[in-house]
Parts: sequence; structure tokens; C-alpha cells
Amino acid sequence: DNDFNILGLGESTMAGVGISKHALTLTGLTAVRLNKLLGFRINWKIFAESGLILKNLNKLIREHSNENVDLVLVSIGGNDVFQLTPPWVWKKNIDICVRLLVQNGNKPLILFSPVPPVGRFPAIPNPLRIAFGFWEFLLQASLAQAINSMDNAYLLDERLPVGKEYYLEDGIHPSPLAYDPWSEKLAIMTVELLNLKNWE
Repeated sequence: DNDFNILGLGESTMAGVGISKHALTLTGLTAVRLNKLLGFRINWKIFAESGLILKNLNKLIREHSNENVDLVLVSIGGNDVFQLTPPWVWKKNIDICVRLLVQNGNKPLILFSPVPPVGRFPAIPNPLRIAFGFWEFLLQASLAQAINSMDNAYLLDERLPVGKEYYLEDGIHPSPLAYDPWSEKLAIMTVELLNLKNWE
């Protein structure tokens, strides 16, 4: 009879751009896997927009601050790379993001995915690929540093696999092939963390 509530937050990847069904998005697939692993009924919803940067995601979280969930999945950073958001601004917004998610006595498990591998997007030509790849590295390092200093947020270690087949024809957004292993890693990490925290 237990319910487990998931909230997916982020940019176009989380919104499922190019994916035909909501159930096949990152949050939807993770929910299905967690249903099998936990045996609970999983309720899930997504707050995501294409083109979103972290600063604007925080505005979206403020608008829905009454959400009470068990797990928050966050996938953000691609647009911050494109806009060359300074690492110190990015890190400050990560702190704000997590603070907003744990306000009002909420204590969800917060799981960030890595900054999207913009430097490996097939559609990005050199020398832009090198520049964006460097900025991606800076933001990923800041994300890891921020998360390591928190006890209520975690970072998925593994990056998206390399290969054009893991991207849609636009060479930027993940293909359905990418969401399958990604959701599996998120679900397994969630269960491991729940066991670690003796979640009931």
C-alpha cells in the first residue's frame, strides 16, 4: 500500500524532447524501474522546459514549493554551458536549488545527473566543441564540489555513453537508446541510497 512520489526537474532532456510518450522519458522509465525494485506504487510528475537554465529552474521550484515528494531527479546544465554561466554563479544556484527542495520540512532524496556532455554533442563543430567541452568540465567540477558538501543531495557518477546512436537526429538531445541505461543507473542508485539511509 506504500506510495513513492518522484519529481523530475530540468531542461529539455528531462522534458523528453523528441520522445513520443511521457512514460518513455527519463522520469517515467526510472519510475517503472523503481516500481519493480521497491514494489511500491510510484507517482511521478515532471517540471521541465526546453532551454531552461538553473537560475530559471529555481524560479519554477519556487512556484511549486508545496510539492511533497520522496525523490527529486534533477537534470540540468546543458543550457548553462551554452550560455557560459560562470562556475561560481552556477554553484550558488545549485545551493539555492537544494535549499528550495528541502524547505518546509521536506526531506526528499535529491539525485542530480551529470552536466550534459555538450563537448561531445555530434551537432557541435570544432572549435566550439572544445570551448563548450571546457565549460562543461568547469560546471561539472562545480556541481561535484557543491554536492559533496551536502548531506541531502547526490550526484550520479556515470556519464552518457559515447556514440551518435545515443542522440536524436539533431545531434543534441538524447535518443530513446540513451534513456534506458540512464534510468537504470538512477533507479539502482536510488535504491542503494534508500537502503543506506534506512528509508521506510
